[in-house]
Amino acid sequence: MKVAIIGGKLQGTEAVYLASACGFESILIDRDPSVPAAGLCDRFVCGDVVAEEDAVISAMMEADFVLPANENDAVLDAVCRICAQRGLPLAFDPAAYEISKSKRKSDQLFFEHDIPAPRYYPDGRAPYIIKPSGASGSCGVTYAESTAEVECFLTRCPDPENWIIQEYLSGPSYSIEVIGVPGNYRTYAVTQIHMDAVYDCCKVTCPCQITKAQEARFSAIGKKLAALVNLHGIMDVEVIDDGEDFKVLEIDARIPSQTPIAVLHASGMNELSELGDVIVNGRFTVPQCNLGRYSAYEHYLRMAGAVCQEGEHMMAQAGPLRRLDGFCGSQVCLLDLKENGDFRGIFVNCADSAEDLEVQREAVLQKLKTLP
Repeated sequence: MKVAIIGGKLQGTEAVYLASACGFESILIDRDPSVPAAGLCDRFVCGDVVAEEDAVISAMMEADFVLPANENDAVLDAVCRICAQRGLPLAFDPAAYEISKSKRKSDQLFFEHDIPAPRYYPDGRAPYIIKPSGASGSCGVTYAESTAEVECFLTRCPDPENWIIQEYLSGPSYSIEVIGVPGNYRTYAVTQIHMDAVYDCCKVTCPCQITKAQEARFSAIGKKLAALVNLHGIMDVEVIDDGEDFKVLEIDARIPSQTPIAVLHASGMNELSELGDVIVNGRFTVPQCNLGRYSAYEHYLRMAGAVCQEGEHMMAQAGPLRRLDGFCGSQVCLLDLKENGDFRGIFVNCADSAEDLEVQREAVLQKLKTLP
């Protein structure tokens, strides 16, 4: 099967990796030849989707299905328009995405259907998290220690209607993907999201230390949300366990980054293959499985000889990645490696037990720190 992936940054990197893992041929389309996924795809087409350049249209026509892997509204609109005009199978649900890209719209959905979520200011108790309504992940997130800090923000903010202020909940964060069409949804292995100092995901681990009951409840929440947005495709749901319940932080109706690769190496389920099945065949054709392994997906930056773990914003600045499996002992390594030895990289490891995985991760980190 052949997939045209529109966008070569973080989501595109995820999609290209998954395509290779399930034997799909990947055609990556981006107007910037230096995006990270450009070094990993089977074929790269440099072109402007919005301008509907001939090379872009030809590449999209060649594929079995088209997968937008970006959050640029103009690009997404163009992809949807091109696919509709030419009858191309599209692995993206614009109506569901329209709800999920707005935190106000998605939060309203949670409230109306009694789905647990953090309370809005002034309800709840300090501290609070302030975030833009129309951004995903950690983009623009600010921590407010007190109500006075919130009021100061509101006084200075020129567009408070475009910001969300919610109580800050402490506890582990988890994510789950949902794929399917109304009446036939699947969820996949739960991943834990580990944050850096600026609330950006720096590591994903799978499976998680949650009970079977919690896992079943999370799956049910994911499927309920998919049904509420009438999902045709893929979405992810992120929650936080505050000790009382899983509270839904956000939903995103598009292919995510980081978590699907962790799910693949832990469970054996390839979410791009699953998505392709639904889009091309109209149904799932492969039974679900779980290898029962433990995986970790993480980012490391080496600059001026010093190595540190950082969130995915760091990888957005990487150039074309090279796959160098075995680098410093890491099972999978996707690197933007410079001549002076500095790098930005994705490191993926898996093992049969959590203990063995930690031993492996620590060995990789020590080798990274002692590089000449």
